Amino acid sequence: MMLAVPDPAEVEAVLKTDDWNRIRIRCQGARIQIWLNDLQTVDYTETDPKIERTGIIALQIHGGKPAVASYRNIRIQRLK
Repeated sequence: MMLAVPDPAEVEAVLKTDDWNRIRIRCQGARIQIWLNDLQTVDYTETDPKIERTGIIALQIHGGKPAVASYRNIRIQRLK
């Protein structure tokens, strides 16, 4: 299951280009959900059983032009 791509105008309306953005990522089993400043942008269920469901958590930037990423107030909560 994959959430349709959100309307770019909705993303632009919530994206803060000169301030901190809040990203919430929820991974429970094979389901992955992502919100940007409370706008849900992803709801995906991994169907490949070879993809690990546990492991190391890492923060990264995927390819493209050289960039800087800054993080603050990172919290990890175990789901019941």
